[in-house]
Amino acid sequence: MKSRILKAVLAIVAPLVIEFIVKKISEKLNKKPAEDKKQIPVQNWE
Repeated sequence: MKSRILKAVLAIVAPLVIEFIVKKISEKLNKKPAEDKKQIPVQNWE
């Protein structure tokens, strides 16, 4: 019984944790080039 609950919780939480980690890494990678070069204002089309 415990293993079923644990698997269900893991199935729900794991993708959220992975998405959070990927966002943090991509934010860090995006900040590094911007600090090295002169920042040019870019219009977001989202």
